[in-house]
Amino acid sequence: MKIRIFNILLLLVVFLTFQLYAQEEDIGTQQVLIIKSYTPSLSNSFKINSSPQIPDSLKLKNKILEFKIIPVPALSTFVPNKATPLKLKKRSSETPFNTIFNGGFGTNGQAYLDISSVIELDRLQRFGIKIYRDGYRNDIVNTKLRSNQGFTKFGIHHNLRSSYYNVNTFTQFVSIKNNYFGLYKRDWDSFLLNNINPEINRNYFKIRTSLNWYDFFIRSIEFQANLTSDNFKTSEQQLSVNSNFEIDLGDGELIAKLGLKGINTSFEQSYFVDGVNDYTQGISSLNLYYTNTSNELKFKIGAGLAYVQGVNDFDKKLLYYPKIEISYQNSKNVMIPYFSSNGGVNFNSYQSLTIENPYLAPYTNLKPTFKKYNATLGVKSSLAAVLNFDFGFIYDQIKNFKLFERLPFDHKNNNIPYRLSNAFEGKYANVNLYGIRAALQIDLTKNNYVRFETFYNHYDSTDQQILWNIPSIKLNWEGQFQWKNNLTLTFQGTLIGERLVAFRPIFIGQEIEEAQYQQEKIPNFMTTTTHLTYKLSQQFDVFLKAKLNSSGIHGEWAYYNQPSLLMLAGITYKFDFQY
Repeated sequence: MKIRIFNILLLLVVFLTFQLYAQEEDIGTQQVLIIKSYTPSLSNSFKINSSPQIPDSLKLKNKILEFKIIPVPALSTFVPNKATPLKLKKRSSETPFNTIFNGGFGTNGQAYLDISSVIELDRLQRFGIKIYRDGYRNDIVNTKLRSNQGFTKFGIHHNLRSSYYNVNTFTQFVSIKNNYFGLYKRDWDSFLLNNINPEINRNYFKIRTSLNWYDFFIRSIEFQANLTSDNFKTSEQQLSVNSNFEIDLGDGELIAKLGLKGINTSFEQSYFVDGVNDYTQGISSLNLYYTNTSNELKFKIGAGLAYVQGVNDFDKKLLYYPKIEISYQNSKNVMIPYFSSNGGVNFNSYQSLTIENPYLAPYTNLKPTFKKYNATLGVKSSLAAVLNFDFGFIYDQIKNFKLFERLPFDHKNNNIPYRLSNAFEGKYANVNLYGIRAALQIDLTKNNYVRFETFYNHYDSTDQQILWNIPSIKLNWEGQFQWKNNLTLTFQGTLIGERLVAFRPIFIGQEIEEAQYQQEKIPNFMTTTTHLTYKLSQQFDVFLKAKLNSSGIHGEWAYYNQPSLLMLAGITYKFDFQY
């Protein structure tokens, strides 16, 4: 019995000792989470919420809210202004006028007309129209044949736009009237000249449709058709389809351009032999390059290839050329070095040649021009956002470089106006081009600037062809000055340096196949146009135009002189046309 009591006391002492020791150790606070599986009762399934009750508005009456305004006395020191009220002024329209009319008359029988209008049909569509007429009715001084000129243009434009795409359709008709009046300075048979009508009438019709997408890898598709004709029964048809593809790749874009061009030209008669002369040619091209302009080093790197059909003087039908543009622009440097090389193949159509040289005979050779490199290495600079210049070296290898050679005199001309050794034909040469380009622009103040551009080119003909009518030096300039937003003066001009031309002496009984040429150097030719405008009101302007050409028997083309001075005065009227 005593042993049992002793054991119980011993256990009690041990337990108390352990309890005291455990209280000295800090074991922290702990939480115990007891998880019990959910065992719903069958009676819970009948606990469905009752449907909401909508009060009947016919039985309920609106509760009237009643409140009282407690008047608070206030002291006012406001004294009304006894000045006269301001008069309302009509605000000018923030949008420009949708129709502009320009008209005027000038020396040498000039008649000038220019009407353009863009009308918003709705929020998505716009319609535009253009009517242009220029030229002079009187002949140029010291010309033996009629030498008046006329230019007429009519065009319509439709634009459909949305947030996803943009569609532009453009149709244009152009008529150009000129004369083969550039005769040699010699004694001519008056009977022959009196029976010749030197007039040239050429008509150009163009229709173009382009579809552009904003967020689609096919960025644009363009279709264009050109029709050309003249009063010598020449006809030409051109078709082209171009498409652009663009895919975002890294920080830049991968761009592919596909092109298909075809041309068919028919001349009623050749110059040296009888018979119809036809040309049918085609070019398909692919340009693929990667471009990145997000960094200081901006570049476009790629290449292109073209497949030519209907041309026999190329070594091969598949041609390759680079598509490269590289420039480096640092925010701390004002000098921007750059390099570009954009080769390619272009048509020389009857349309493009007559626009460049309006005295081209209605017969010529047609060959495409292949620029293998078209490379420029240079540097650009911007000093204090006022003075900008661009200087670069040019190099290229050109296959079928185009030029214009004067045709010989045809004794059996049958009163055909372009057979008096007064017309040109297209010639082609293979050349290596070495050149220098320098451009300078001075930005004075807002909308006031002067810009000059100079080209010096050296042509090395690999087939010993003399490059007729090709100057080594060419200078362009343009500028604009404004005074108090009322008076504006703009000007632009070109200087063409000395150049060699083919002079064809005329001998009695000489056959055109046997006619030999002699070299003749013609002097510089300069032309500049100045336009002075004074704003009378928001809708009315008056203007004065002057065109100055260097005098002499030569103009840009040998023995085709231009009027020394043409003056024209007119008025501009702007208004909103409502349909």
